[in-house]
Amino acid sequence: MKTLYPYLLAAMVLMSACRKTRYYSRSQIVPNMLTPVDANKNVAYAASFTLAWNEMRQQVGAPINNKAKAVKWMNDSPVSGDILGPKEYKRDVRIKGEEISILVNFQRELGFDVPMQPLKEPFTFNGRPVKAFGMVDYDPEIIGIAHLIFYRDEDHFVISLDSKDKSSDMILAKGFNKGAQLHVILQQIQGAIRKGTKIKDFASLKIPILKFQEEEHFKELEGIDFKAKGKPYRVKTARQKTFFTLDQEGAKIVDAADLVVDTMAALVEGEEVMRPPNLVFDKPFVVVLQKKKSLFPYFILKVENEEIMDTNKDN
Repeated sequence: MKTLYPYLLAAMVLMSACRKTRYYSRSQIVPNMLTPVDANKNVAYAASFTLAWNEMRQQVGAPINNKAKAVKWMNDSPVSGDILGPKEYKRDVRIKGEEISILVNFQRELGFDVPMQPLKEPFTFNGRPVKAFGMVDYDPEIIGIAHLIFYRDEDHFVISLDSKDKSSDMILAKGFNKGAQLHVILQQIQGAIRKGTKIKDFASLKIPILKFQEEEHFKELEGIDFKAKGKPYRVKTARQKTFFTLDQEGAKIVDAADLVVDTMAALVEGEEVMRPPNLVFDKPFVVVLQKKKSLFPYFILKVENEEIMDTNKDN
């Protein structure tokens, strides 16, 4: 007798019918903040896959129990209910026969109230020439939107940038990229922010232009089995697509995840300085976007190499 297996699909709208695309070789997406990260790669985490995973757990009506580390990392991944408000991402639940489809997506634009200055002088990241923006010539309006919130030296500091999205914080942290997990890196940054700084003024600000566009299959989750309310399931597809830009106009994040499950047969301490420092992001740093007063971000990008930067030196 042929058995009909109901399907559970948790998908971001932008991911429907997408094929795997590899944009970069030295960059990757992780599904949560507990997954170990590659020390030499640009690594992004965005909230869509976590939202899809949590919605999937609600649809099957029970926790996802599997001894695989990847499942434990998903279940234990630190996240709060205020990571994104219910009106800040779209969710569409559809039931068709034996199939349950959960469609979710989110997009946020954090444009600066005042555009920053495109850098015309040579700028290098890890010794390689790339395009950048910031403030070379003193501009009180740029000073007004860029805030130094931790400073130890020119290789270890944290700034926050104001944007038109008054509900979100944009944080850039240089010298905090060392950590086995993004959660560890985030804790280091949060600790530095709590420590604070007496230094408020800075002489210049230089940030490389970023464009991260990647699609990732989470092979560590695909194929795993679990039971919910006595019914066996298997994860068929687990993937995510993230697009992020940061330039003199501000930041933009578009995130999408695709999670398909079907039933199956049973089987840091700072030292203060008193001179206005130069804030130059010419070495690895971290970008954090999160709702104000939220404990956890909806986007993190660990920037390790120039692969996601504009190396075109002509214009």
